[in-house]
Amino acid sequence: MLSNKIFICWSLTILIFGILGCKKSSEPPPHNLFENEQLVLKTAKEVVGEKISFTTAGFFETDSVKSIVAGVEVSENNEWGIKFYLISWMEGEFKIKYQTGLLNGSFVQCLVNKIKFSDFDSEFIYYNSQSYFLGNAGGDVYSHIIDLKKLKIYSAHLSVISEGRVSLDLSQNIDDPMIKNFFVSYFRRDYPNLRLVERAV
Repeated sequence: MLSNKIFICWSLTILIFGILGCKKSSEPPPHNLFENEQLVLKTAKEVVGEKISFTTAGFFETDSVKSIVAGVEVSENNEWGIKFYLISWMEGEFKIKYQTGLLNGSFVQCLVNKIKFSDFDSEFIYYNSQSYFLGNAGGDVYSHIIDLKKLKIYSAHLSVISEGRVSLDLSQNIDDPMIKNFFVSYFRRDYPNLRLVERAV
């Protein structure tokens, strides 16, 4: 009789944990979190770590469910550059779903935000290093558009060698004319005589 009671109690315990586990995995993320910049930053730090230079929330994977993107500057162990992390709501909690490799750039004096193109239903991350790597005699500008739905990174690298020698290198994976035209038109505003080069980046 006692063994039957123990068995019933044990079965009920397993059933309760099973229900709670299922409930956790199907719970939607707290919607108001995405509208609060401080909560977005707090969530990103809990998942990625404290050294975060950029965060934003948006429709990066679909046009109906929001995610968080965090940017981190790396400068250690002979590595230097920036990384972006896609933080998604999975199994009842926020987790890293994707991270980029190390990209050229710095979060100092840069332009970085989400961007929406009319040909796409999801939002992208747009990064531009602006004048941070430019000096009086020349320098570089690094720019990236990150598609977190397709997990693709489109890059542009502007090289200013001298006043009359400016080239724009585009990564070969740019397969949409709208993205290519965005890069070219942006840089041609300041450098109308730039030479366009397309190569693997």
